[in-house]
Amino acid sequence: MAKMNYETIFSSAGFAGESFDICTNVNPNTGVIDVLLSVGNGQLQEGAPHVLVSTGALGAPRILTLDAMEVETIANGGQALNGRFFYLSVQNSDITSNTLTVSGSTSINGNPTFVIDNEGDFIFHFVSAGVWRVNTLPTPGQEAAVFRRIPFFTTDWVNNQITCIASGPTPTPGTGEVGPHDMTIHDGYLVQILNQSLTPHEYVDVEIHQAVNGDITIVKAPLAPAFDGTFLLSGSLDGY
Repeated sequence: MAKMNYETIFSSAGFAGESFDICTNVNPNTGVIDVLLSVGNGQLQEGAPHVLVSTGALGAPRILTLDAMEVETIANGGQALNGRFFYLSVQNSDITSNTLTVSGSTSINGNPTFVIDNEGDFIFHFVSAGVWRVNTLPTPGQEAAVFRRIPFFTTDWVNNQITCIASGPTPTPGTGEVGPHDMTIHDGYLVQILNQSLTPHEYVDVEIHQAVNGDITIVKAPLAPAFDGTFLLSGSLDGY
């Protein structure tokens, strides 16, 4: 049985609208959320957006504290979703080695802190008296399919091609490479390429080649201009 994509659910359910990347250097919500402090902590304040993403590692010790949300007033959004729910999408490619620790004033799922050490989507719910509950959501996609977005830029094209590497001894791609996508090696993946140099952005046709090690190479026509874009990759239903 197919499951709905949680990105669609949150958009249609009104969670989306104002979102904030807790790891960005640019803070458009001044006074709402403070991140990248001298010690690298993130402190959610009253009125903080209910949709948060994390796309890059915070500086050590990488702690996101929820205490201020526990006393959020109706005037500052407490009425919306009871002021006690928020959605966090963790997309840090280095999250396994640079974990993100979330803490409330009392406990999260019965523990002092909740440590996130993998990419994923999470719903946090404030119960009372500093007690929080968090649910880990299924990976977006059909059933247990793995979905990846891997960006690339005009400078990544070499001889009219770019390779999205599957994995390697280090997560640093070489010349003409991006990634890794870190999905289980299968005989094939669903691959779409989005051209983000066009306005509006368009899905484009390119030659797609897959190596036995899971590397995925796209090839464009020799005279076609290089473009910024995204690999949109979906793995098999057996997930990782």
